[in-house]
Amino acid sequence: MSYRIGELIDSKFPHHESLKALWDTKWKRPASMAIYPFMDGNIADFEPIFAKIGDMRPPYDFDAYASAFFPTAEALTKEAGTAEESGNRDKARELYLRAAAVYRISRFPVPRSPKQKQAWELNKEVYLKGARFLDPPISLVKVPHIHGLAGTTEDGSELPIFVSRPKNTSGPVPLLLTIFGLDGYRTEGTPNHNFPISRGWAWASVEIPGTGDNPSLKQDPKSPDRCWTSLLDWLQAQDWVDRKRIVVWGVSTGGYYAMRIAHTHADRLLGVVAQGGGAHHMFDPEWLSKVGDLEYPFDLDHSLCAKFGYDSVEAMKRDAQKRFSLIDNGIFKMPCTKLLLINGVKDSIFPIEDSLLALERGGAAEARFFASPHMGEPGATKAGQEWIAALIASSSSTSSSS
Repeated sequence: MSYRIGELIDSKFPHHESLKALWDTKWKRPASMAIYPFMDGNIADFEPIFAKIGDMRPPYDFDAYASAFFPTAEALTKEAGTAEESGNRDKARELYLRAAAVYRISRFPVPRSPKQKQAWELNKEVYLKGARFLDPPISLVKVPHIHGLAGTTEDGSELPIFVSRPKNTSGPVPLLLTIFGLDGYRTEGTPNHNFPISRGWAWASVEIPGTGDNPSLKQDPKSPDRCWTSLLDWLQAQDWVDRKRIVVWGVSTGGYYAMRIAHTHADRLLGVVAQGGGAHHMFDPEWLSKVGDLEYPFDLDHSLCAKFGYDSVEAMKRDAQKRFSLIDNGIFKMPCTKLLLINGVKDSIFPIEDSLLALERGGAAEARFFASPHMGEPGATKAGQEWIAALIASSSSTSSSS
């Protein structure tokens, strides 16, 4: 088919040439601003690492790549421990979170090699050491996956989530649930947590099936539905959560799951934001044949293979659309809660056509599209926040309706 990005689909973005090119042409600027994927980071930590890595070229040795980050992360962790022992909690928080950011990039985009898997474990450990000094803190909760499929690895498993509750509040409060994406795990949630907490709402975050520590079966298209049911059961049982005012914000691949949960759990959610998400054409064989060379930092095609449980890109191209499409699976025919779609019309990760499909054939009635690449920044985050704030402000709380 013909995509709205036009001839861009046949491009090869320059950052795919080498890690040096990735740093120089794509990553140095966000690192200097401590924005995705460098949240909580400091460019002074990353510049020497990428200088040392040099001109490593694909196919990458991800163990060698990951190893280059460990000395810096270890030094920051040690310095953070010293600051904590001396009673300097602010400095300890900063250094632990900087170390977590370094480990994050070490395991990026998905932990495929042994060293990257080690980086993910260390990333979680040092992030929580820093997050306990946030105000209010972010903490780990392991939610029982009570709806896990019997006789599978889901049975008896737990869903790790991060939670933060506002201080000085009484009674149940609205909750914003962040659903992260392909490479974004819950340890990058500091910026996401700031928005709801500043408004007196609670916040929780979770990874999607096939990423982080989500126990859901990768190849079962219904596994996220079971996962979200277990999570919502737990959240709505908490006396500090206003069960009638839970809003979901899914980002990137998490936007795909946001579109899905808006339909599968419509009666349990006040509203959903799906930012940068796909639905159907993200699985087009033609699209999957091209995305490895476009705006994603690494090999998007192989990263999606790892997430969705395929052994090869060719196997994914043959099977993924009929297995995971929200059109082919009938998800868009279900009732839908209030759903806002946000993206950039120049998205070369998940085509803007998928957001248009959600408008045409799903339950979405609102959209904000920007003349920008994947995720729609700048402007997208502000639009999503304003929409959620207005939605919550116009709704009735559990306590006022009981």
